Amino acid sequence: MTRKDIIVSTSELETRIAVMEEGNFVEFFLERADQTSLVGNVYKGKVLNLMSGLKAAFVNIGIEKNGFLPLNEIPFEDFSELFESEIEMEHEYRPEEIKLKENQEIIVQVTKDSYSMKGPRITSYISIPGRYVVLLINAKNIGISRKIRQRRVREMLFRSTKHFKPAGMGLIIRTAAARAKPDEIRREVEVLKREWEKTIEKAKNPAPMLIYQEPDALIKSVRDIFNTDVRNMIVDSAPAYNKIISYLGKVSPRMRSRVKLYTEARPIFEKYSVEEKLRAILERKVWLPSGGHIVIDQTEALVTIDVNTGKSSKEKQAEKLALSTNLEALKEIVRQLRLRDIGGLVIVDLIDLSKRENIDRMLREFKTMIREDKARYRVGAISEFGLLEFTRERSRSSVTSSLSESCPACKGRGRVISRPSAFGYIERWFKTNGQNIRGKMVELQASPRLADFISLNHADSIANIARTYNLILRIRAESAFNEGEFKVAVM
Repeated sequence: MTRKDIIVSTSELETRIAVMEEGNFVEFFLERADQTSLVGNVYKGKVLNLMSGLKAAFVNIGIEKNGFLPLNEIPFEDFSELFESEIEMEHEYRPEEIKLKENQEIIVQVTKDSYSMKGPRITSYISIPGRYVVLLINAKNIGISRKIRQRRVREMLFRSTKHFKPAGMGLIIRTAAARAKPDEIRREVEVLKREWEKTIEKAKNPAPMLIYQEPDALIKSVRDIFNTDVRNMIVDSAPAYNKIISYLGKVSPRMRSRVKLYTEARPIFEKYSVEEKLRAILERKVWLPSGGHIVIDQTEALVTIDVNTGKSSKEKQAEKLALSTNLEALKEIVRQLRLRDIGGLVIVDLIDLSKRENIDRMLREFKTMIREDKARYRVGAISEFGLLEFTRERSRSSVTSSLSESCPACKGRGRVISRPSAFGYIERWFKTNGQNIRGKMVELQASPRLADFISLNHADSIANIARTYNLILRIRAESAFNEGEFKVAVM
């Protein structure tokens, strides 16, 4: 069993969550106050127009960009009738009976955030997730996580949950339920059902409006990944710690002892060597233990990954060297996809192999490797040119796009650290070193774009830093500095 640790770093501006497996950095979640994900939110929207060619509709959900609703994401049951009647509808509809009209009000849920010029992708198949189950509003079946593989456990869960499944609704049994007591699962189902009833009450108001909001990244991480495989969840903020303990007290009191409050002066990400590994996310080239490397390039349409033997000399025979490097690369590719949260179409240019059994082995092992990833994959065959094509589910912007931005010097052909991320480093620098410069006159020198960004967007945060450490603090733009570069000079 893989042992995990979750490291949580919080500040006024952002929450950063790192997942470690056996000491390896495998997943990263970032939430900023001004960049909150909409995935999971439920809205009452209004249909603006129908696009017959796209077999989709655009729906106004009350945000800047309209939601994109494929017609096959509309359940047979018409939600509008639920506003006026509580009668359960048993009629089985056929796809051709789905009727959608302009200006019609409809309940939808965001499944993918806005990306580039595209608005959020939405569905009318609504699901309300909990720690042990997901309540399916438009289904009546019971599904069980594929990661619960023991047949006896699956049968036991199915038998116990079918007795308290709400009428007219369905359930998905999550992996964490395998170690939960039936009463814990039953209580959660009741809580989720009451949550949905409150949501329907809100939906009686006119569209567009938000009627159900997903919790923040902190609680979502506890709900979705803080299971019995996790040894410790270490949090550097007392309010965040108390928030987690309060949530676990309602859903899983047994897990509270695994949550630890970090109180050392040294930043928590530095203590656990996460900060250095986090910077490496922005690198194109990733070295492999054998001396080979992979190169990751992300474009608008797809992600390409090139595998190279590099300095590897592990094997003298070409076929064995190619096979061992490819397998090592595929393992690292799966880790990088999770870590960077890369989605969409991915094409891997593997080192050519001549033996069919070696090619088949690579594909089998790759399919085994991706089982630990929560995102869904569709994997194709390895082509005669040594290309492996697959898709990975994407629900939000990649970590790379959150931590970096298009370089103004090369008109978007390269990327530099984003200004919000750079300011995060500045904030953490003062948190680490502020006591050593208390009462001093300090000059924060930064690249011109970063200096302007701080002055326009974070003047209150800078003033708060100055008050906290009794500083006379001024900002100066340095044209010689690279994008995102800064220096703190004590006068």
